[in-house]
Amino acid sequence: MSTVSNIGAILAGMRGISLEEVLKASLMRRKDSKYVFDVGLLPILLEKISDQYRVLEINDVRAQEYQTYYYDTPELAMYHMHHRGLVNRHKIRFRKYGTSNDMFLEVKKKNGKGVTIKNRIQTGNGDVAIRSTEEEFLAEFTPYKFDHIVPVLENSFKRVTLVNENQTERVTLDYGLFFNSSISENSMEVPGVAIAEIKYGTHLAGSSFHAALRSSRIPARRISKYCIGMAMLNPELKQNLFKQKLRLVRKINQHHIQSQNI
Repeated sequence: MSTVSNIGAILAGMRGISLEEVLKASLMRRKDSKYVFDVGLLPILLEKISDQYRVLEINDVRAQEYQTYYYDTPELAMYHMHHRGLVNRHKIRFRKYGTSNDMFLEVKKKNGKGVTIKNRIQTGNGDVAIRSTEEEFLAEFTPYKFDHIVPVLENSFKRVTLVNENQTERVTLDYGLFFNSSISENSMEVPGVAIAEIKYGTHLAGSSFHAALRSSRIPARRISKYCIGMAMLNPELKQNLFKQKLRLVRKINQHHIQSQNI
């Protein structure tokens, strides 16, 4: 059985949770911890925690297809702020959420306390056009004007969302990564890499998924799909501070591909 089939079989045996229930505790202001590992480990991790989390189900689908369209300035100011590790930095993106086909314009801000604050609005026509409502939203939550940003990267992936019983913790599991650059017109599939993110209000201690990651010796790593995709597809960009993460992603992906061909 393939890794994807294994994931699907385990998810099918877990208790489900509706989108309406998840939205009751949206964690728009939260802390987060990220992990990068071989997608082949995902079924093992899910088996360890399958009775302790509920899995988001929308239209009978538990592994949702996501599409993200990132915007930046022509000078890539947001990318460079992230590369330099500056606080109070932003990400601006349109995101299409799975089988619901809902499209949102989202702004994520990382403040000096390590807290991620996300604000979003649903787009009226389900597309990535910036209209008057989106202009007002950007003016309220970012220092960037709508006519000073351009689309620079498209990213798609499958996402599984897990929620603990008291809804104080959410886990997202992303795999099947694909990137397409609007700058270089390069594209790349990264089938061997999974990215987990634990989103929590105050304390990570007590997280069963965190315990499962530790038992599998998977350490936390700060990683941004936006920055990794931009760096991989646009090698001329400054990326010295991302080199270790880029090597890790490439190593995991190559190891997985080779293991599948044995």
